Amino acid sequence: MTNILVPTDFTAASLKMAENALNSGNFEKCNLVLFHAFEMPSSPFDLLFSNYKDPSGELITESFRQACKQLKDEHAKRVGKIIIRCMNGDTRAVFRNFAEANEIDLIYCPEDYVFQPVHVRSVNPLYLFKKCAIPVLKNRSQKQETVFSPAYLSAIPVPAR
Repeated sequence: MTNILVPTDFTAASLKMAENALNSGNFEKCNLVLFHAFEMPSSPFDLLFSNYKDPSGELITESFRQACKQLKDEHAKRVGKIIIRCMNGDTRAVFRNFAEANEIDLIYCPEDYVFQPVHVRSVNPLYLFKKCAIPVLKNRSQKQETVFSPAYLSAIPVPAR
């Protein structure tokens, strides 16, 4: 089973990108790993004595989870699992370890991808994807109608920036 990493900003647009990843290759069965990276606090003092907390809990909403479930149901024959993974760290070495631990086989990041930070500590994944040993599929995003109903997608809140 192929594990495909797709960057996410926890919005419907990133789920459209995940669907494009499915349509861009001949994958019999695959897992989609929706990925977002956060930088670590810059000093041990900040980590120990600040109000540091993992921001992913507040960004992954129930409506986003439901939209992921709908995407999985729509493509049940091709999608094994949709996994949401956040990485704390902003170096290629940390990403390499993350990719190895999650057994990533392919990264889907189209040429027209535009990074949308959803938190002050959000990290642009393009830097992490460069020079990694994992193939990066760069097909342009397909401008197509989504399989989600527009009413359902409007329920997904846009994270504050």
